[in-house]
Amino acid sequence: MESDQQYARRQVRQFRTDSLSQIVTPGLKNSRLLVSRIRRDAPDHGFATPVRPDAVFSVLVQLRKQDKRELYLEDKLVYQGSFQKGTVSVVNHWQRPKANLLSAFDTIIFTVPQAALNEAADDQGVRHVEALVCENEGRLDETVWNLAQSLLPALERPDEVGSMYAERVLLASTTYFAHIFGGMRPSPGARLRLTTAQVTRAVDLMLGQFDADISLSAFAAEMELSPRQFAQAFRRTTGEPPDRWMRHQRVERAKALLRQTTKPIFEVATLCGFASQAHFSRVFTAIVGVNPSIWRRQVLN
Repeated sequence: MESDQQYARRQVRQFRTDSLSQIVTPGLKNSRLLVSRIRRDAPDHGFATPVRPDAVFSVLVQLRKQDKRELYLEDKLVYQGSFQKGTVSVVNHWQRPKANLLSAFDTIIFTVPQAALNEAADDQGVRHVEALVCENEGRLDETVWNLAQSLLPALERPDEVGSMYAERVLLASTTYFAHIFGGMRPSPGARLRLTTAQVTRAVDLMLGQFDADISLSAFAAEMELSPRQFAQAFRRTTGEPPDRWMRHQRVERAKALLRQTTKPIFEVATLCGFASQAHFSRVFTAIVGVNPSIWRRQVLN
C-alpha cells in the first residue's frame, strides 16, 4: 500500500522544483488530503503532466506572477497567457492536463480526490459534487488566497504541524472548494453546538494528551461526530478551534512546569507535546510575548 509520503510525492512528481514542502492528512473516511508548495526560480521548466490520470483535482494558487504559461487538456491548447499573483485555478486530472511552464513559479497546490469530495457531501447529507470547475485562465478568490497565505508558515516547517490543525484546515478547504467550484449546497441542518457534558469530555481527553499528536478524528469519534462537525461545534461552543485551544493549553502547562520545576527547556517542550525546543520557543513567544527562558527568569525573580 502506498504510504502518505509516497502519495504526496507522486502527486507532484511532474515538477522539477528548487523547493518542495508538503502536508498530507487523512480525509473524513478513506481519502487523503494534501497541500504542497512548489517553487522554481528559473524559467523554461517545460511540460508538466501528472504521472497517471486519477480521480483527483488540483486547486492551484499562484504566489507570484507567471508571465507565460500554456495549458493543454486532452492534448488541446485551452489557455495561453499569464497568471497574475493570487490567481486560483483548478485542474481535473481525468482531462490529462499538461502545462507548459515557461516562467518561474511559486505555487500552492491543494490535491483534492473525488473521494474526499464525496465524503464531504455525505458528511453534510447533500448530493455529491461531480467535478470542480474553474475558468482556464483562473480567477481571484480572496478566501482561497487567505487560506494559502495562512498555510505558508506551516509549509515552511511541516514537521511541526500537528495532526489536529492539518486535518481541520484541509477538511475545511475541501468543503469550501466543493461549494465554490463544485456548486455543493450548504447543509440545511442546524448549526451544531456541543453540550456541557461533551465539552467536559473533550477537554478531559485533550488535557490527557499533552505529549501526543492526536488527530481530530480521534476526538470527534469520542463525541460520535465527524471531524468537521466536531471542529465546527467546538469552535461555536468555546470560541476557538480545537487545535488552537490545545496550543494555548500546552503553553499554560509549560508555564506551570517552568515555574514549579527545574526541568530544562527541551524537556518541558517534549512533555507539553511540541516537536522540538525551537518549535516550543516560537509558539510560546508568539502567545506570551517573550521566550520561555526569559519568562522563567522573570517569574522566578
